[in-house]
Parts: sequence; C-alpha cells; structure tokens
Amino acid sequence: MSENLVILAPGSMTHILPSLLVEYHSLKPLSIHCEFGPSGSLRAKIEAGKHYHLFLSATTTHTQDLFHSDHLSKHDVLGYNRMVLLHRHSIDVRQETVLSHLVDNARILGMSTTGLDPAGDYALEILKNVSVATKTSLSDLVARTRIITGGRETPNAPPGRNQYGWIMETQNVDLLLTYYSNALAAMDDNPHVGFCDLPEPIAMTGTYGIGVAKNTTKTAFNLYRWLLSKEAQNRLADSGFIPRNAGD
Repeated sequence: MSENLVILAPGSMTHILPSLLVEYHSLKPLSIHCEFGPSGSLRAKIEAGKHYHLFLSATTTHTQDLFHSDHLSKHDVLGYNRMVLLHRHSIDVRQETVLSHLVDNARILGMSTTGLDPAGDYALEILKNVSVATKTSLSDLVARTRIITGGRETPNAPPGRNQYGWIMETQNVDLLLTYYSNALAAMDDNPHVGFCDLPEPIAMTGTYGIGVAKNTTKTAFNLYRWLLSKEAQNRLADSGFIPRNAGD
C-alpha cells in the first residue's frame, strides 16, 4: 500500500503543484494530499501540531523560523516569483504608466492579506515604494486598496475557476498586485485580463521556501529532493517561477 503524504502549500501554487505531483507520481506512484492556503495560516497550523510531511511557503521566513523552532528537519529555497500588476484589458497599462495608474483615485486596486499571505506583505512594500516615488500619501494608497484575497474572510472563487481571474471578473477590481504565476493562471481563466511588469523603483520578487517535517519519512525526503531538482525547477519555470539556481 502506498504511503499517504500530506503537503501544505501556498494558494499561489494551486495551479502548479498538482501538475508537478502528477509528473512525480508517474516516476514514483504515491498517494498525496495537498492543502492550500495562505502561508502564514499554514505555518500557524504546523505550530499548533498539524500532521504534515512537506511545507511549501511563499516566503522563506516561515521555513527558516520553523526550522529554528525544530518543526522542520531541513529547508531550502524552492524558487522565486516576481510581483506584477494584473489589470483589466480595457485599461491601457504599460510599465511606464504603472505608477500613474496606481495613484489614480478612479482605479480600484486589490491586494492580498498582509501577515497571512506574503503576497500581501510584498504588495504593502510596493505601495510604500509607490508613495516614495510619487510623493503620494501612503495612508491614502492603503485606504483605497481592497484586501480581496489571501485571508480567512476574503471571497473564494467557485470550483473550476482561478481565484485571480474570478476576482477580476466579479469583485469590481481594476488592478491587482500579485505574483507573475498567479497572473498567468488568471489569464488562462479570464480572457479579459492582462498583466504588466512593475517598473524598477517599485519592483519586488518573492522567495519561496520548502521544508520537510521533523522525523518524517524517506518517501517525503525523496519528494523534497525531487522538487529541488533541475527537472522540477524547469516545470516551475514554465509556470512563471524563476528557478532557485537561475544564473548559476
């Protein structure tokens, strides 16, 4: 009987991880259960004693802290995911106009929940950089930005829909600060959205971490090592990630 592995992973990997695991399953058949959610919430579950084998996080802060608190036996960088601006196709957004759109009071801006979802933390840092670059009040920027995903009480897309494509269609949002991988998945789901890279003064890239539980199994370690392999990293790159050893 195959071993049942439990993987905790960020919501930004909902559309990526299953296909990766299908490929791994073809090499080594396994029964795998994935639980997706904001990285901060998943970390809290681990600290509360939740059973798991692997933890994938949208920030290495969580994997490093869990390693130092003896919850993980090993951890590493999984890859990188840059932040972009998802927007309605009806809005002409180019890299040189991103700042003007972000400070335009007529535009409804969305972001993830700070504290729970690292994308929200990155988005807040981006807004701070926007404030400096444009001499706009940070409090005004934050006040008109909707916390629309990555939280316990934010709306969830129905089955079969991508969270970000659905948000742009139904939640009255014009612009959304999110990961590049999320933007690609949103465009697959919703043909009426596009994305734009952020200009250098406000650009940010998230670093994803991976950790294996303390006293876990050899099977879990094998999957951990495979996810760090060149083969798996190439698959992540196809989905918008920057491989962990890019530039080596």
